[in-house]
Amino acid sequence: MKTTKTLLTAIVSLFVVFSLVPFADAQTIMTAIPPKLELRGDPGQTLTATLKLRNDSASTENFTVSVEDFIVADSKGTPLPITTKLNNRWSLANWITAPKNIPVDAGGIQIININIKIPMTALPGGHYAMITYTPNAEAKAGDLKQTGNIITSRVGTLIYVTVSGPVTEKASITKFSVPKFTEKGPVEFTGSIESLSDVHINPKGTITISDPLNTKVAEVKVDVGNIFPETQRDFTTTWNQKWGWGRYKADLSLAYGTAGSLITATIFFWLFPIRLVIYTLIALISILTIIIILNKRSKKHQSELEKEVQELKEELQSTESF
Repeated sequence: MKTTKTLLTAIVSLFVVFSLVPFADAQTIMTAIPPKLELRGDPGQTLTATLKLRNDSASTENFTVSVEDFIVADSKGTPLPITTKLNNRWSLANWITAPKNIPVDAGGIQIININIKIPMTALPGGHYAMITYTPNAEAKAGDLKQTGNIITSRVGTLIYVTVSGPVTEKASITKFSVPKFTEKGPVEFTGSIESLSDVHINPKGTITISDPLNTKVAEVKVDVGNIFPETQRDFTTTWNQKWGWGRYKADLSLAYGTAGSLITATIFFWLFPIRLVIYTLIALISILTIIIILNKRSKKHQSELEKEVQELKEELQSTESF
């Protein structure tokens, strides 16, 4: 995949970004079922699969069926179709036989049968393609226009085929981060996983959080999603804790592959309500200051009263002596 990324990036702008979930416009509402299909086979074997296309619009529609390889060019796992035929290590499109056009009644579902013939020379590991459906009216309009103003709506199914045999399954954590200091939660963790595997992997695991006394206080689930060979994928997960008091430790542990290989990372962060503490201290200091001032005034007033009483006693004694 790395050897073709430069070329593919240059031609990505020519491709149509499509949705793999139900798509609606003013004319056609359609849904590809399923959005993803995973199969496994041996070199020389022919696999069969059944797909479906639902037409939820009010009129019968003819659809053009396209079979294309795809790449993932970002860190979010977004598939982009490759309209040109490339001799790619992970190519699958040339193995797939599917109908070219299919009619679907209004409100109906059409079954699409496909065959996947795995060559005897197929390399073990993952091979990837997509089958997409485009309303014929839109496809023809797009062919007639050369201005690039036509945006074709289409939906499709991603096809993952894993060819049996010895494969490399290797991944690494390229980033695991969290804000170093947070006054109050929730606390957001972000990371990135790189795959150097021959097949897609789906790392899953947890972030274990320990308090300043090294006592486990929480465990947050992490599901990175499928990572394709020689690509990276970002993930984000949140610890829904509002208050904390000190320096915490976060241990990331993810398992992936058929052997359940583990990758780990550890980071530290502070969760401490510093402004709340400062405001509380200011309030306490203010209250203590007021108490001290009132106490001093009370003592002064008491002293003045005692002085007045003493003066009155002296006046009375002086009067009695006369």
